[in-house]
Amino acid sequence: MRRLTRKLLDKSKSAFLLSLEIFNKPTVEYRTESFSIFFTNAWELLLKAYLYEASNGKKLSIFHKKKINNKRESLTIDECIRKVFTDELNPVRKNIEFISDIRNESVHLIIEDLNPYFSRVFQRGVLNYIEYIDKWFNIDLLEEFKPGLIALITDEKSLDDISVLRKRLNKEDFQYISSWIKRFKDLEGLGDKATIPITYSIAITKNPKKADIVLSSGTQGKEAVILERFRDRDNTHPYRRKEVMEKVLKHLPKGSKFTVYDFDAYCFCKGVKKTSSNKYYWKPKYGTAQYSNELVDDIIVFVNSESFLSERGKIKNRYTNHLRLKKKRKQALKRKVNHG
Repeated sequence: MRRLTRKLLDKSKSAFLLSLEIFNKPTVEYRTESFSIFFTNAWELLLKAYLYEASNGKKLSIFHKKKINNKRESLTIDECIRKVFTDELNPVRKNIEFISDIRNESVHLIIEDLNPYFSRVFQRGVLNYIEYIDKWFNIDLLEEFKPGLIALITDEKSLDDISVLRKRLNKEDFQYISSWIKRFKDLEGLGDKATIPITYSIAITKNPKKADIVLSSGTQGKEAVILERFRDRDNTHPYRRKEVMEKVLKHLPKGSKFTVYDFDAYCFCKGVKKTSSNKYYWKPKYGTAQYSNELVDDIIVFVNSESFLSERGKIKNRYTNHLRLKKKRKQALKRKVNHG
C-alpha cells in the first residue's frame, strides 16, 4: 500500500470514529450536523484512497491539474463519488450524497426535527462504510471497534407526527421539512443499502416481545432464523379511507383540493394496494381496508409540496387511463364469453 494511501485511510478512519462518538453522545447539541460533517469527510478520504491506489499512484486521479501560481486542488467529494459509483441510482452513492447534502444544510435551525429520519440514513451509511473499507483495503473495522459503537443511538419516540409538525411550524419551515421527508422516502425506495427502514426495530434481546424482528442463532450449523413478531393491525393501520381523508383535509393548503378520487389515484400510482398487507395498507379477509399513519403522513407531505399541483394532474391522468384500460379489458372478456 502506498504511503499517501495509508495516510488517507488513517485520516478517514479517524473522521469516521469521530462521527460515531459525537452522534452517540445524546447530551451533545449539533450532533446531527457534526456527524454529517465528519462522516462525509471520512467517505471523501476513503474514496480518494481507493482512486489513488487503483490508479497506481497517479496524482491526477485525486487532484486537478495544477494552474500556474495557484495551489493544486484536490477533487471534491461529488467528483470522487461520480468516479467510483458511476450509476446515479446506486443506493450506496445516494446514501453518501444524502448525508453530504445534510452537511451543506447544517446551518438550518430546524434540521434537528429530522433527526429520526436522518439517523436511519446515518446507520446505513455506517454499515456501508465498514463494508467498503473492508472490500477495498481488507480492513475489518469490526475487529478494531467495539460492536456497540457502530449502532447509532436515536430516540424513536422523538419522531413527530407530520400533522403535529404542520401545526408547530410556519409554512416555509414545514415545506422545508416536507422536502427532506420526501427525499428520505425516495431514498427508502432504493432498498436497504440506501437507508434502514423506519418502520422496524431490530433487537438482540432475551425478551422477543420487545422487538419487531427477532434474530435466532439457529442450531447444529443451520442458518439463522429471522422471526417477525405479530403486530396488531388495528394499531399499525388504524384508519379507514374516510378517516384518512379527514386528516388530510385538515392540513390541506388554502385553495387546494384533494378528493376521494385523488386518494384512490395516489394509492394506485404509489402501489399502496399492490399487496394486501404492507406498511401503508391492510385488507382483512372480512372487512373494510385499513391504512397506516405513515400513509397519512406521506399524503400530507405530498399535498403541501411545491410540486403538488403539477403532480396531482399527472397522477389523476395515470389512474384514469388505468380505469379505462381495465374497463376495456372487462368488456372484451364479456364479449368473448357471450360469443362462446
